[in-house]
Amino acid sequence: MPIERDDVEPELADAEEAFRLGGQERERGLDVSDAGLVQLRKACRSLSGADQLLDDGYYTLAIEAGFTSIEKTFLFWLIHEGHHDLANPPQSHTTAIERSAKVGFVGDEVASRLVDLWRTNRAQTYYQDGLATRKRAEAVTELAVLIHGYVVSLSRIRHECVCTD
Repeated sequence: MPIERDDVEPELADAEEAFRLGGQERERGLDVSDAGLVQLRKACRSLSGADQLLDDGYYTLAIEAGFTSIEKTFLFWLIHEGHHDLANPPQSHTTAIERSAKVGFVGDEVASRLVDLWRTNRAQTYYQDGLATRKRAEAVTELAVLIHGYVVSLSRIRHECVCTD
C-alpha cells in the first residue's frame, strides 16, 4: 500500500512551510551572505559533526560528513577563486573535485582517486552495500581534515574558518 497524503499530513505541510518561510534563526556561523564562506563554514560544521558522530559510534554518518566536508571545501575554493558560477549548482557530489582538477588546483591522479573513493565507498557505505567501520570513518575524517586544513591555509580569508569555534 503506498504512502498517501493522509498518512503524512500535517508533518509534510509543516516541512514544506518551514522551507518556504524566511526569517528563521540560522545556524550559528552560517549567517553570512558570501556563498563561498557558507561552503567553507558548512565544511567546518561537517568536520565537527564527523568527530561527534565518530565519538557516538555512528560510522555511516561520520563517513558521509567527511565526504561532505571535502566537497564543500573544494567548492569554497572554486567560488573564491572565481571558478564556479553560482547560477549553476554542482550536478553531483564529485563536481567540485572534478572542477578543481580541471582548473589545476588538484592533480589529476589525486582527483581521480578522490572521485573513485567517493563513488565506490561513500555510495556503498551510504546505501549499505558496504560496511561502515570505525577505521573507515576515521580514515575519511582524517583525509577531510587534511584537505580542509590545506585549502584553508592557502586562502586569503583563512580567518573565516570556524573549525575552532
